[in-house]
This record gives sequence, C-alpha cells and structure tokens, in this order.
Amino acid sequence: MIVKAFAPSQLTLGLQALVRRLLPSHPQFPSLQQELKNKEAGDFAEQYVLHELEKLPQLSDCYIFHNVILPTIFPMQIDILVVTASGIIILEIKNIRGTVHFKEDPRQLIRTSDTGQVQAFTHPEIQLEQYIQAMQHFLSEHNIVTPIYGAIVFPFNNVEIHREGRGLPILMGRELPMFVHKVIAKNRGIATNDITNIILSQLQHRKPFPLCRYYQLEVSALQKGVYCENCHHFGMEKMKRTWLCRRCQHQCMDAHVQALKDYYMLVGDTITNRECRAFLKIECKHVTKRLLKNTLRTNSNAGKLTKYNLSGLFETPLYRGQSPQNARKSPLNVTESPLNE
Repeated sequence: MIVKAFAPSQLTLGLQALVRRLLPSHPQFPSLQQELKNKEAGDFAEQYVLHELEKLPQLSDCYIFHNVILPTIFPMQIDILVVTASGIIILEIKNIRGTVHFKEDPRQLIRTSDTGQVQAFTHPEIQLEQYIQAMQHFLSEHNIVTPIYGAIVFPFNNVEIHREGRGLPILMGRELPMFVHKVIAKNRGIATNDITNIILSQLQHRKPFPLCRYYQLEVSALQKGVYCENCHHFGMEKMKRTWLCRRCQHQCMDAHVQALKDYYMLVGDTITNRECRAFLKIECKHVTKRLLKNTLRTNSNAGKLTKYNLSGLFETPLYRGQSPQNARKSPLNVTESPLNE
C-alpha cells in the first residue's frame, strides 16, 4: 500500500521554474539545466521503482513511503521506505548512465559517461549506512527495535557496474522483487501499523526556496511575465476573465497561478501588489489587487505595503496523524523510459 505517494522533489519544481525564466545566454544556464536533467532523471527512477513495488503481491500488506524526512541525529532524505512485518527496507535509487566503479579505501563512486567524462561522487553506501543508523536511532526513541535492511537500486539497464569489496546490496531493477521477497519471508510479526503511524506523525518537509538566493542569482536576471504553456513564451495578457497569448491565441483563466508559484520558488514567499505587477507585467493595480485577493491569503494588511502569502499555493496532502488503514492508495501513471533497456 502506498502511504506517501510519489511527488516531484521541491528542487526539481524550482529548477524547472528557474530554467524556464533564465535566458540561455545567462552564464549559469548550462549548469542549472544539467542539474535539472539530473533531478528529473532521479525523480523518474524513484517513481518507476514505486510503481514496480506497488505491483508486487507480497507487498499488499506493507506500507510504502516516498521521500521520507524525519527528525533524526543525521540528515535524512530516504528515497523509498517500506514497512514490513519483517522489518524496514530502505532503498537508495540511482539513475546513472555509463560505467560506474564502486571504489574502496576511500569509498567513492567513479562514473565514466558515454562520452568518456569521468566524475567522482560520494559512495552511496555511505549515505545508506547513515540512513539506516538514523532510522535505528529514531525508532529507539519510540521504544521500537526492528531489523532495517538497505539496498542501492539501479532501476534501468543503462549502466555497467563494477564493485570492489563487499557491502550493502547493489541491485538492478529486476533483482528488487527477489530481494523484497527474501526480506518478507523472514516474517517476524512486527507491528507495522505502530511503526507506520509513528513515521506519519513525524514526517517533515524541506524546501530549498527561494532559489535565487540558493544559487546566488540576481532577481533581475529572471524573465518577467505570464508563461504560455501552449507556445512556451512569456507575455500573456490579462483580459477581463482570462489570460490571452497574442502569439498563439491560447487562453487560460488561471495562467497567473504558475507565475505566482514561480515567484514563490525563486524570489520569496510573500508578494506585494507592486511586486506582482512587475513580475506578471500587469499595469493596473486594481486588477492586480483583485487577482491577489481571489488567489491568495493576505499576510499583513498595510495598504500599499500589504503582503500576500504565497505558501498556500503549495499545500500538500496531509499525511501527519493519518492511520495506515485510511492511507490512500495512489496508482502511478508511469511510462517506460527510453533509457530503460
């Protein structure tokens, strides 16, 4: 059962907005575009693995979480966590092309791309060991002792793997069902409901916003205006009841909502009438006031300096305190990646 369903990472959403609003001539555009591609590849792999896990009949009585952040002694952001009657499974998902070497002493992951470029990364086993230790400490604070299993998973056959020494399991996607089966076969009668409820009650969310500050970018570098999803250009005009793109004649009643989300992710979590007019390219302050009042909550009423709170645009499903019996099952619409085979 999917308890915490897949959602794109906050950084992915922010990078999509940032790359969309930066001109390709900006000096940081190439590196940010590559970072976005990496994040989207990671998100896709995690969604794919969740979809595959949901199809496994042996997991029908287990609880599956995506992107788990808990208050622990070490920083933690688990890709996929599964609560079973045999213990907890932590999966670290990697979507990497090319050839990877898992080096020992010191532990590093060396990646050689198809073009011959060589890059060094932290060994994912170090991160996974940290997550396992942090989860053990978290559960012990709630008087729970349970086995914790971990594995590094490469979902797609687009990578050649070489490993020195032995350690935590490194699996290809098709090996995952057997790994899960072996864990579940050890059924220890662990109270999965209790563990799941504790995790649900302690889930945290982290946002890297605003990204202009995060990447040390000037707000003036961003393209202003409302984006047309049809022709992929900025400059939609506010009409009486809708937004109109003069370029392709596309109309959308709520096109400004994405622009306000962009502002939240890139600039700040509150916005004034003047700031909104400048960012959305609206001339009339009265039109802007109606738009803001109908879309957002007011943060502080101070006339011209009234600030509107943008955080409500990003309200997420509430899992905290939800019992596993009522957790929603969320089927995932996943298509095969061209990188899979």
